[in-house]
Amino acid sequence: MARTTLTPLGALFSILKKHGKVSYKELASLILSEKPLAGGVSPASRVNDRTWVSRYLVHAPIEAVKDEYFVSYEKCALRIIARLKKRRGSTLGNSEIMQMVAGGPGKELVIALEEVGQDTTPYLNMLARLNGGDESGSEEHVEIAMVLFVTAALSADVAKATACALDFTNEIHGSSKVTPLITPCSPDAEDVEAQCHIDEQMTGLGLLRVMDGYVMGSPHWLDAELAEQCEVGAFATGPGDITDVESDVSGHHARIWYDDAGEWYVEGMGSKNGTVLISGADRREVVVEPPADERGGWESTPVVIKPGDELVFGKSTRYVVIAGVR
Repeated sequence: MARTTLTPLGALFSILKKHGKVSYKELASLILSEKPLAGGVSPASRVNDRTWVSRYLVHAPIEAVKDEYFVSYEKCALRIIARLKKRRGSTLGNSEIMQMVAGGPGKELVIALEEVGQDTTPYLNMLARLNGGDESGSEEHVEIAMVLFVTAALSADVAKATACALDFTNEIHGSSKVTPLITPCSPDAEDVEAQCHIDEQMTGLGLLRVMDGYVMGSPHWLDAELAEQCEVGAFATGPGDITDVESDVSGHHARIWYDDAGEWYVEGMGSKNGTVLISGADRREVVVEPPADERGGWESTPVVIKPGDELVFGKSTRYVVIAGVR
């Protein structure tokens, strides 16, 4: 069957040509490395070869595109921003660049990533945070968004793109820019019915998201064999990880695992806005991890989770712990 969409790299060329007025040749000159490949010829030396650019970049299958073709992802991103701000005719400001990456034009890359089997939820979560709030048009947010955008396009790998953007954030800007703070308020008082008795010999544990008293979607079943890698977070990318969260949940917020004694545990991962467990037995609140600004002297301790408990990540991402037969 013929391909109906561009590859992620092809989408990058398409978006920047249509919305940034950057030609294929110009973009190639910004991203290609001058280091010679095995044959002694550098990728950068091929920018004037339209056939090579088309065959080995724009229309190349993802498995044929090699990392050594390019300068670092961060350098690619910063070069592209500089070019967009100096384009002929009219320059693009930070807000316009952010709109190109995170708005309608950028959907072409999202479609291309999904076409090659990538889960784009962490990518979209990060873009939504960078494009929201008062800092959405700031130079810092635009740089982080472009690193995310370019890395996803060049690598066709959402996990690599989110990791690279987070590393860039921490190394260049000194702190996380992608998890907004919550507004403190009194907890909602909810009358909860007594929990049903659950067979202690259940074969599966799941997290079921609820919002305003309504179930949202299907349960996220936890796999004991993969539990060491089960994370809840906006940018989590492992098998079985949970990314269906609100904007105040950190990229890597909490982890859940199963121990040899047959218990499930939850523990914070240094999140900004914390995690609370509400006991299904007596509705007692147990702080799994307090918000970062309340964490002075606090030491992390894993908390046992049972069917009937509720986990609240940040302010409003609420999951009920359920038991069932998988």
